[in-house]
Amino acid sequence: MRFVYTYRSSDGQRHTAEIEAESRDAAFAKVRAELGIKPIKVTAAGPEDGSRQDGGAPWRAATGGPQFIAAAWRAAILAALALAAAAGAWWWLRRAGDGAPYQVMTPQGPVTYSVAAPLPRQAIPGDRQRVEAAVAQERDPPVFAHAAERWLARYAEPGRGAMGTGNGERGMEGRPAEGDFHAALREPIRIASTDFTEVVDLKRIVAGMKREMKAYLAGGGTVDGYLAELEKRQRLELSYRERAEQKLEELMKEQKDGGRNELRPSRGGSPYAAAYAYWLKANAQLQAMGIYPLALPDALRSYQMGLDIEE
Repeated sequence: MRFVYTYRSSDGQRHTAEIEAESRDAAFAKVRAELGIKPIKVTAAGPEDGSRQDGGAPWRAATGGPQFIAAAWRAAILAALALAAAAGAWWWLRRAGDGAPYQVMTPQGPVTYSVAAPLPRQAIPGDRQRVEAAVAQERDPPVFAHAAERWLARYAEPGRGAMGTGNGERGMEGRPAEGDFHAALREPIRIASTDFTEVVDLKRIVAGMKREMKAYLAGGGTVDGYLAELEKRQRLELSYRERAEQKLEELMKEQKDGGRNELRPSRGGSPYAAAYAYWLKANAQLQAMGIYPLALPDALRSYQMGLDIEE
């Protein structure tokens, strides 16, 4: 097989010559070894003998022959498939949990969805009916995609009875199957631009509970174990708030004056100050635990207003 090699002479002039070799690499080595010349390039001699231009594909294929066209088509098809796969992966990631918002057209107009950022369990301020309705799935479309997420939402607020049960009953009766919890953990919770503030908080809290559940399972725990711990924790929080509420009621009863069902009007070291001081202390502790605070009794509200005026 003939190859043409190009080299420079000592005076800097370019020259070409031909050599016989089995391949381009062999031609390159032969020129250097036998002739002592370092070639600039080595190519096949030409098309008339059907030799290879680069020791690989036939010369005709490299210059636009049928084989080259077929290879080009294959490359184009593979590139198109790769592009389609990349676009599909991008679309899936947008919808499956990379945090990027996306829009959905509804009869009421476009609605933007984004992944809910986890939030620790805590009291949800605002309209209680909206929170209860969200847990009970009294909305179209439903607030949560999985029954397991709705179940977790029952325990979203520390110190409150299980929400969405209609009668405040607790326990594990009616709990979704374990598989539904695993399915829920694989999908993010998304917030719609039309969600009420209370619903946004609820979704974020449930997202935080799912993250906590994932960590529990990763540590060797089970779905049943996590739910049992959640139930136990909720009962302790609920009992803590109930004790604080009872203590405040007892202080209020001790302050009744002769059965007239009125608080004594005295100040200083009077029961007014003791009950109000306990209300402040108990609520500070409850709020530190994320538990919703004790309501301020009307009698203590009047006392508080008097303090504000004097200050």
